[in-house]
Amino acid sequence: MTTPASDDVRKALAAKDPYALAASASKEQLDALRSAEELIEADRRRLQSTNRFAVAANVLVGWVAILGFLVNAYQSWTNRQQAERQAQVDQERWTKEFQRAREADKYRAFFETAVLATDAANADKRLVGYALLQEFVSDTEYTNKAMLMLEESLAQELRTNTGQGIDEAHRNAVVAIVTALSETWDCGALARAARSIDRVAQRHARYGDLEETTEVFKVYVRRLVGQAAEVCKTMADFRTVRRPLRDTLIKAPLIGGLTFPTTEEAANTRIAEILRDRCLADVVVSGASDCPSVFAGYAALCEQPEVAAKDLVAATPVKGKADAGTSSQARARETAALAARLAANRQADSGGCAIMKEVSARYPPTGAGPTGSGK
Repeated sequence: MTTPASDDVRKALAAKDPYALAASASKEQLDALRSAEELIEADRRRLQSTNRFAVAANVLVGWVAILGFLVNAYQSWTNRQQAERQAQVDQERWTKEFQRAREADKYRAFFETAVLATDAANADKRLVGYALLQEFVSDTEYTNKAMLMLEESLAQELRTNTGQGIDEAHRNAVVAIVTALSETWDCGALARAARSIDRVAQRHARYGDLEETTEVFKVYVRRLVGQAAEVCKTMADFRTVRRPLRDTLIKAPLIGGLTFPTTEEAANTRIAEILRDRCLADVVVSGASDCPSVFAGYAALCEQPEVAAKDLVAATPVKGKADAGTSSQARARETAALAARLAANRQADSGGCAIMKEVSARYPPTGAGPTGSGK
């Protein structure tokens, strides 16, 4: 049995003094202390190894958690990307389906409208068809088709009206057709519509019905020339719309109350007078008339300067003085001819412009902003 440790041994252990411990402790006590120290060290190493394993386990768990979070985040991002791509594909598919359905519905509506407009037995159905064709005239995809139908319908309505004058049913049909032709904001389409006056001129040449032709001609002026005054951006474009009506009036001046021979200036002036008179009738009875905008648009076109003559460049280089003189003379002649044409255009428009400036001053537009057609 080991001898209990004396106070000197305890003091040496407390002071951690190996010399005092060796002097005060016996060999048996030193062996016991050495064994205890080894046991303590072994236990410390055991505990340290356990702690390292626990720390390593905790670190590993942390890394696994972080990796799991990253994997979940990547999976969520991938799922979201796939969902967005699928939604985009679905949206494009539905957009295409909707567009196809819309085009099919529009085609079906055009076909049904064409059936109404060509109903030979029912004038009321034809009138409804003409009114509905206005929507297709303003649609760029159907403008040409709708205008072709309206032009042929106009010829048909004029052919079937065989009596003197124009009866109420045919007059309503003609007004509806010409109104539908004018329902476009494309100046080029208006010019095409104006060329349909040849149907009216041909009937007049065949039947000599002055009263009917005069009435239809005035409808053309009110609808097409009035719309052109608002739609066309340049005087040259406006003249393109007005030219078929002017040329018809020059060839058959009686339909405008003129006499032979009729000049371009007189024809343009008479067209402006017809437009003014028909519009003033609308202004008197309706506060919703677009005529003030028509007057203002016509007057604004008159204020635009004519296109200035440009110097013409010779097609081949000038090699000698004689060639240079000939080229300069040719350019001078062409410039003079162009200036004369521009002056003639301005002179031909002078009467109509004076009328429109005067009436526009009396009836200015009531509000600013884009103006719609009230026809």
